[in-house]
Amino acid sequence: MDTSNEIGGDGDVPHPAVGSARRMQVPKPSLQHEVMIEAVENHNPEVIVIDEIGRELEALAARTIAERGVQLIGTAHGNALENLLLNPTLSDLVGGIESVTLSDDEARRRGTQKKPCWNVVHPQLSISWLKFRSAIA
Repeated sequence: MDTSNEIGGDGDVPHPAVGSARRMQVPKPSLQHEVMIEAVENHNPEVIVIDEIGRELEALAARTIAERGVQLIGTAHGNALENLLLNPTLSDLVGGIESVTLSDDEARRRGTQKKPCWNVVHPQLSISWLKFRSAIA
């Protein structure tokens, strides 16, 4: 999904790095969640790359994509991982925060733990410095 032509290049001609991948442009940012679901339902992808997940409907669509077994690569803005965890709209992308009074073993037994949409998070600290954080679940 390329809402603002930042991933696949500008205009109708995709950037050469996209290769033979199918590129779906989003006509309006408010429709990104619909295009995300359309990609999964109609194009049977192995991987979806999404730019700028920031709205609740986009986060829900990302959850749906991840639950259908499609690899999800996306961006969500924040100064640090903690910003995403504390953002009620985006926290589900990284597994969310939930108050529980159960032990971890009991929560696992009941299946009440949320699984993150992403297995790896890498905050971009600057243009030239990336930091990888794995096993966020």
